[in-house]
Amino acid sequence: MHKTKETSNNTPYTLTQEVKNAFRAYDIRGIYGENLDEEVAERTGKSVGTMLGPGKTVAVARDVRLSSDSLRDALVKGILSTGCKVIDFGRVPTPLLYFSTWYNKLDGGVMITASHLPPEWNGFKISGKTGVLLSDGTGLEVVKDIFFKGEFAKEEAGEVVYKDVIGDYIDYVSSKTTTNRKFKIIFDFGNSVTSLVVPSLMKKLGHEVYGINVELDGTFPNRTSEPTEEALQNLRKRVLDEGADIGIGYDADGDRVAFVDEKGRISASGNITIPLLAKYFLRGKKGGKIVYDVTCSSSVGDYIRKLGGEPIIVRVGHSYCATEVLNQKALFGGQYSGHTAFPDVNCADDAIFGSLKLIEAMSAYSKRMSELIEDIPAYFISKLKEISCDDSTKFDIVERVKKKAETMPYKLIGIDGVLLQNDSGQVLIRASNTSPIIRVNAEGKTEEDKDSFQRLGESLVEEAIHNG
Repeated sequence: MHKTKETSNNTPYTLTQEVKNAFRAYDIRGIYGENLDEEVAERTGKSVGTMLGPGKTVAVARDVRLSSDSLRDALVKGILSTGCKVIDFGRVPTPLLYFSTWYNKLDGGVMITASHLPPEWNGFKISGKTGVLLSDGTGLEVVKDIFFKGEFAKEEAGEVVYKDVIGDYIDYVSSKTTTNRKFKIIFDFGNSVTSLVVPSLMKKLGHEVYGINVELDGTFPNRTSEPTEEALQNLRKRVLDEGADIGIGYDADGDRVAFVDEKGRISASGNITIPLLAKYFLRGKKGGKIVYDVTCSSSVGDYIRKLGGEPIIVRVGHSYCATEVLNQKALFGGQYSGHTAFPDVNCADDAIFGSLKLIEAMSAYSKRMSELIEDIPAYFISKLKEISCDDSTKFDIVERVKKKAETMPYKLIGIDGVLLQNDSGQVLIRASNTSPIIRVNAEGKTEEDKDSFQRLGESLVEEAIHNG
């Protein structure tokens, strides 16, 4: 079949700065009706289809946001116009899009979601055939380039088929999970798509399951779509009132998770969950590698070394974490924000599977969650400082800080911003990928160490801004 190119000259499109801003480091994301609409969706579909090539098969799925259905229609129209076939998985959590793309040997996938952002937002997470999220440097930049140039493949339209993938996912992940105890678990689904999968999965594994915010509602009326400590207070109350073994809360698309132990303490960061899982995964596997991102506490690496493991630090972003886990043949990877990467699911970003592994650890040790985290070190952590800095110069400012830091008596890790460490603590200086700010946060073995590192980081940034 002859292939032609359709360019921006015959498909007029105004690429405003707002639309350009929807292209982030890890996905495409914006406010529906402002910088993300059906035209952006169709153009994204054309870009993905052009990148993959005619005859390829693309998975599509969506969350429950009010704009997801119409964006789905436009996205699919764009993909089909490039000669690709679409398999529509319907409404499912993002992990099922990743899993099913890999499991069914498809060529790529697009999830329509804005993840943990408020209901007026929406977007697209794009994966390759491995089911791992594409980011800048791992394929998203190709989609972005095609989108902006408007040079789309134009072929005889492909076809759409529909497939229910929930059963396959439940069967697969339950086969990768071993528990010898029945737990009483309360879930907070945040009125979104994890409620379509998790209850059946957990009941199949024999657990006693209860849910709050179960009903699907794209306005997310009962809590924010991000599982923060504030958002999970109702879950915390239910765990305490009902004497549950654990509470589990997901974000709106199921790739982030937070936990509530039986004492009502909320663990919403990788500073707790990564060490907890490391203790379980390193049993009998001394020297095993565990990957985590640069925003995690130094206590994560310290604890992994204490357990006999090898900690590996990577830049922020799930695709970077997943790629390193696969390349290093690591036991697993995690991020401060609650994302995980397990080889058993080909390192797809899957908070549901992450929660299974934590339950599995509780079962293996016959301990409550609070007991498992008792020996994880906790350092003093500063309040995050956000320093305003123009988008056009923020990364240059961080580079200036890095050059200055190279002359200072600290261990320097420069893979994603500037991380300065010594035996007393650390400070991390990073430019935001999405906002005109530079973030500085520090930690220390003592309050004084923490404050000292925080002052150091802020002074380095201010000096670089004013003396640039």
